[in-house]
Amino acid sequence: MGRPKHFMTTFAITAISAVLLAGCSSDDDAEANAAEPASSSPGSAPASSPAPQASAPAPYVQPDACKSLGLASDAKLGGKELAACVSAAFAAYGTGTESLLVGNRSGTTRFRIGSGTALAGEVDGADGKTGTNAYVSLDGEEWIKSDGAWEKSDSKEAVDAELGKKYRTVSDPAGIAEIVGSFATWKVDTEKALISLENGKDVQAWRVTNALHFDHQGSEVVEYIVWLEDDGTPVGVQNTSETAGQSDTYVQHFYDLGQPVTIEAPPQ
Repeated sequence: MGRPKHFMTTFAITAISAVLLAGCSSDDDAEANAAEPASSSPGSAPASSPAPQASAPAPYVQPDACKSLGLASDAKLGGKELAACVSAAFAAYGTGTESLLVGNRSGTTRFRIGSGTALAGEVDGADGKTGTNAYVSLDGEEWIKSDGAWEKSDSKEAVDAELGKKYRTVSDPAGIAEIVGSFATWKVDTEKALISLENGKDVQAWRVTNALHFDHQGSEVVEYIVWLEDDGTPVGVQNTSETAGQSDTYVQHFYDLGQPVTIEAPPQ
């Protein structure tokens, strides 16, 4: 996982829809030729054709909720306002990829946010083997792959039970706003952190933390960190919580926001 170059804690600090670029031509013959690929005789080289244009992400437009947030050195932020910015920023990008470390599980998840969040990820096994398991969450249905076979699961809790340490639940970006909005007061560090993301990019981000411990779903949140760029772009989060005397930490990084992702139901 990427490593922050300016600030680190115990663990390594870990998109609106893509616009399809399409052109149209006034030349009817050109259109007909494009619609029907040229045939080739057996053994001959295939006829050449123009390479398809790749989809390009729409530019990010900073949401009003982030413009009014007041990200600045040593600033105090309200939880509901911070949550609104995080939600709006993810919605503005629409898609993205995240790296995630939860207990002894790590992996990569693709996500799509819109009418409903869709997720698809590959998760390392407890033995450290890369991509041992996989899961898909789409249209309210859940699937998990273990031992090379896909099975439908009853719920995200069932998927979590297979993956361990609530990997599926934590991977949903919508959960960040829920946690942040449940506590009233947040504080911005005096300086930005330089964070290296898994796509090779380095970003400067504000480190925003809870002012005091707070309770969330039966756990005491000791430290919750949200990293945001000046325009509200989510860079990552880290949560250290205690449940029944046991401390756990998970770390997420978000990158390639706005880039196209493929999330499909697995073959049955």
